[in-house]
Amino acid sequence: MLYLISDASQPVSFLSAGNLTNEDQFLHPKRIMDSYEFISVTRGTLHMQSGSRSYRLTPGRFLLLFPGECHFGTRPSQGELSFYWSHFYLNDTYAGMHGGQEASACFHDSSRPRYILPETGVLSANSRVNVLFVQLLDLAKRLGSFSRMQCSYAQSTLLLELTNEYFFRHHLQQQDEKIPTGIADLMEWLQLNYDTSVSVAGIAEKFGYHPSYLTSLFKRCSGYTITEYLNRQRIRVAKNLLVSTPRLTLSEVSEQVGIGDEKYFMRLFKRYEGITATAYREAFARKKKNRI
Repeated sequence: MLYLISDASQPVSFLSAGNLTNEDQFLHPKRIMDSYEFISVTRGTLHMQSGSRSYRLTPGRFLLLFPGECHFGTRPSQGELSFYWSHFYLNDTYAGMHGGQEASACFHDSSRPRYILPETGVLSANSRVNVLFVQLLDLAKRLGSFSRMQCSYAQSTLLLELTNEYFFRHHLQQQDEKIPTGIADLMEWLQLNYDTSVSVAGIAEKFGYHPSYLTSLFKRCSGYTITEYLNRQRIRVAKNLLVSTPRLTLSEVSEQVGIGDEKYFMRLFKRYEGITATAYREAFARKKKNRI
């Protein structure tokens, strides 16, 4: 896996962003650009090639395209396709591609902030990246120089979130000596199985703990009870669903994140986010789209 490593002490320079939707047979144009492009697929399959590397991007997958490198679609899409995209410049002449070992070392070096961006990968179900993408698109609709500056900071926040999410999921949980391996495994399991009906007793049996001891240990390591940690994962996923799939009703969103009671889901959402699920969806209802 290759990573783009760049200084993050200054925001990137935002150029443009959008949400492409296509009903069938979309083929990405062949081109060479002087900016970076970040793509996050939400529906359908996008077939791409950049340089000598080929990619098959399905929902949840992302891709970072590099300036000066020819990229193009290799196969028309079949059926509906939708993906977020943004173009930006990095304000760092020393930015470059590196391997995973160097990327991990840079992440743990706190002497200065860095963007550490995988060339491609999969967003977790509770990733905040697409939520931040929707916020970026909302800002991009506004006019004026101040909006452009806001977009640059919003784009930077999105890239830093990707940096943090990816390394937390793939590296930090297992490397943090303060968190026992079993608890790190449980945290990851809860993030992946947020839609499963589980009990503390059942989880304790699955991971080989006494329920009371597990409850105490998990709270000490994470700061949350197991139930609260699980519910927070569910609300994070729900936020993604609310902004990326407007056709889903609140009841359907609730079911998809593993909460069978819609009213309970709405109470949880208001408790954790400070606004109702409906208000959250409406806050980002307007998005810049391009349909081809």
